[in-house]
Amino acid sequence: MDVHELAQTLTPTRTALLFGAGASIPSGAPSGAVLARRLGRLIHLDPDEAELAEVAQLVENRKGRPALVAEVRSALKGLHPTSGLLALPNFDWLSIYTTNFDTLVEQAYLQFGRSIDVYRSNFDIGKPRTQEVTSLYKIHGCVTQDSADGHRSRMLITESDYDDFERYRQTLFNSLQGDMFTGDTVIIGQSLADRHLKELAKQVVALRAEGVNTRVFLLVHQYDADRAELYTRIGLEVVHADLDTFLLALIGAGKTRETRAYSTSSGSSLLSASLVVTTIDVTHATALETNVTKLFNGSPASYADIKQGLTISRVAQHRMRDAFKGARGYFHVVEGARGVGKTSLARAFMLELSQRGVPTWEHRPDVPLDVASWLDAEKRLREAGQDGVLLIDDCYRHLREVNKLVDALAGLDRPSLRVVVTVDAARWKVSRKSPGFFSRGSNVRLSVLERSDLDELVALLDRRPEIKQLVEQSFLHLSRGARLSRLKNKCSSEMFVCLKNIFANDNLDDLLLQEYFTLSQDAREVYRYVAAVQALGGHVHRQLILRLLGLDATSLDAVLAQLEGVVFEHVIDGGRGIFGWETRHDVIATVIARVKFADQDEIRNLFFDLINGLNPSVDIEMETAVALATEGLGIARLTSFGDQIAAYRRLIDVIPAHRTPRRRLAKLFLSRDMLPEASNEIAVAERVNGTDAVLQRYKAQVALRKSEVITLVEDSDRHAILLDALNTINSCIARYGSDLYSYKTLGEIGLSLAERYNDFSAVDDAIQLLTQYERENGDPQIQAVQRRLASRVRQLTTGEASLDGVTEDLGDDLGID
Repeated sequence: MDVHELAQTLTPTRTALLFGAGASIPSGAPSGAVLARRLGRLIHLDPDEAELAEVAQLVENRKGRPALVAEVRSALKGLHPTSGLLALPNFDWLSIYTTNFDTLVEQAYLQFGRSIDVYRSNFDIGKPRTQEVTSLYKIHGCVTQDSADGHRSRMLITESDYDDFERYRQTLFNSLQGDMFTGDTVIIGQSLADRHLKELAKQVVALRAEGVNTRVFLLVHQYDADRAELYTRIGLEVVHADLDTFLLALIGAGKTRETRAYSTSSGSSLLSASLVVTTIDVTHATALETNVTKLFNGSPASYADIKQGLTISRVAQHRMRDAFKGARGYFHVVEGARGVGKTSLARAFMLELSQRGVPTWEHRPDVPLDVASWLDAEKRLREAGQDGVLLIDDCYRHLREVNKLVDALAGLDRPSLRVVVTVDAARWKVSRKSPGFFSRGSNVRLSVLERSDLDELVALLDRRPEIKQLVEQSFLHLSRGARLSRLKNKCSSEMFVCLKNIFANDNLDDLLLQEYFTLSQDAREVYRYVAAVQALGGHVHRQLILRLLGLDATSLDAVLAQLEGVVFEHVIDGGRGIFGWETRHDVIATVIARVKFADQDEIRNLFFDLINGLNPSVDIEMETAVALATEGLGIARLTSFGDQIAAYRRLIDVIPAHRTPRRRLAKLFLSRDMLPEASNEIAVAERVNGTDAVLQRYKAQVALRKSEVITLVEDSDRHAILLDALNTINSCIARYGSDLYSYKTLGEIGLSLAERYNDFSAVDDAIQLLTQYERENGDPQIQAVQRRLASRVRQLTTGEASLDGVTEDLGDDLGID
């Protein structure tokens, strides 16, 4: 069943929730296996595959109950609810059951301001249910009560606990059985492969009495179609979703108790329920676990990594701090190439603001950006007299919504919500941006590590032992001065190259390839295909890998397990069962793709298999199709001109209504001076998709180039062709309005008219339009083009240079769609 169908089916007041192990993990709680390993360290035991109950029993036998309980409490100390758990009180549930010891559900209700009746032990069972108050039944007891403190109740964690308190557990299951007579049950777990979840599900199904028509649903994050069928046979309906996706679907279906703002860990009641489940609260995220190995193998720093001092403080952060105080401090752009530390810098800045008491959030990347809800949050901030900050990492994926949000905020006298975005510099340069980014925003461009950054990086290696043990020995043996010299000179202070020198014998690529070598053949194939699609700017998900490699669903989980720490899975659309896969970093994906898809035949086969298997009805697959057409590691990577043409034509067959492939094919012909072919493709594109600014610009550029290369014609004919180009681009500007690249094309045509016929009117018009546009928009690229045009005009009027190569001097805009 689709999660949205489930949301329409359920009524919260007639629905009991049952949380299995793993429901608390997003809030920072350890999994059962992690807790078992932690307990095992108390008695110098590596539990490996041992069960938590068995390890806990050994600890109790050797160290005593108080030591066991103290360690469990230490592992659960300081936890606070986030996302789905935090949104639970927004619904009137029939009841909630949980196998977890923590108090996250209780905290969520307290923060929301709602009462909840908690049953922690058999001594609470006699309490009557309060009318219109949700009951929480803790099947395995609670971390707040244990016999180690003199309580009559205890947590059910050891094998003997399960034996001694089986009657208590059975009493709670009897309560659940009573709820099942009047309502549906939703079990929320992690994986269908989890043995404990299977046992729990069987127990619940066994409770359903004959003749009862209520239903039992099982929600799982890690889905397997074959295992799902096994659960279906015992009477469960399996839904591929997690708690966040489930609650978001219920909110969308209008099943909430009320519409109100939530109290986040920063202490401000500002966010709607939908934002709570689609947003990372920075204050909460700082309390989660760090991962040094993942960090120094290319992943961006987490808030916890930064809080624990595992990263360096960049000089650019000081510039962001200064800008935040001024009139241009409402919208911050952090741009740069991949791997230079954009996300880590932005998160460090957000953490700094959070520590100063500013409410700070980060948008989860795989869900749509809800502009209306964020504008409501801004209104609440303004009414409360507060400023809040939202980080949108890799904002290119949501650029249309980001521009809408910035446009709306920039229209306010003093917006109380500020926005920080990160973006690849190349994409930002050619994208349409809200004028608010320039009129009321600031820009930080990361490229190289500055001197103080290098000092911090070298000091970090000696300051933190867990990092130092990852450093390559020859680098460790260098003096401090020699280390700085190597990073500055040999690595040109470039962030990722510095890391490659420090951590992998001068070449992180070698580590990646060695890691690749250790994988099984099936895992290698999955890894290189994931990397190849990711490197070209596409989005990988389970079904796409199944289609490309011909794997069966049952084997895919085993392969993913082999790729733990190498390929990561994340929810894209739990309702439709779409779970994305990605490597640790785009730069790593690029390294693997270039090395493992070096053969042109393999590249060609990959692209054609990808195109032939595309499902354009899935948004991320449409994004992948566009990336194939536009990115440098896409079709442009094919060295055969014929293969490129064939690939574009096949892509056009698959997504005929999309403009980009036809534009790119026309651009390809234009770049080769194949002007008749370019004209033909433009005409076909206009007939199929209708005309647009890009096609009109290409038509003008075809005419311009024709005027330059045509031979055996009278000069008047050449002049007429140029005037036709001028008329085409002027019509384009009149019809489609202000556009940098249209003005740039007008300038190129104007320069040709100026040199050949001493007619400067068109280029003067272009310079004037660019000057006016720069005043309105503020994009520095506009000024750069205007200055280059003006410089060429000066050269022509003084006779210093010819016009040869003017298009190259002004920059090739043929790739702009």
